[in-house]
Amino acid sequence: MRTLVKKKSKNRLTNAAKRVRITLDSVMIKIPYRGRMIECSTAAEAIELLKYIDAEEKRSIRKSLPALLSDTNPWTKTLFWQFIDSLGEAQKHILTLLVQKHKATDEELRKMLKLDGNQALAGVLSGISKQAGILNVPARSVYTVEDERKAGELTKTYAAAREFWQIASEMNWPNE
Repeated sequence: MRTLVKKKSKNRLTNAAKRVRITLDSVMIKIPYRGRMIECSTAAEAIELLKYIDAEEKRSIRKSLPALLSDTNPWTKTLFWQFIDSLGEAQKHILTLLVQKHKATDEELRKMLKLDGNQALAGVLSGISKQAGILNVPARSVYTVEDERKAGELTKTYAAAREFWQIASEMNWPNE
């Protein structure tokens, strides 16, 4: 006589969602929002409401962000000179050009430094960002980057950040 032994199926995390089913047909869903309680009668209604709240909060942050950023300048006179002193010659050349011309393409920067490609340029720019980071200054408070495609060709344009340009002008840097 043969007995059949039924194998026990393994409980796996990947099957966790299949094991438990919750129906929310008769459950009222309450969502706290800005000191109030919003009640939804279905899960779909709650999901849509949460998506809407999330989108509104992101929109609100985006609107207030430029105003918050425009009033904050991380640069002080001492910090500026510490930063300039920490840079290498190639990095100073890039920032000099950006302060004087306000903007320069990747091609102009590579020509000035006699670099072969954008990878070498990225190394120099990375050094600028690293030195700024050591002083707790965001790299975007030194320079900004804009990507532009023309006829399928990518061109990067670098610009001195407004805050950096202001402090450099105040410090009369670079000297003519």
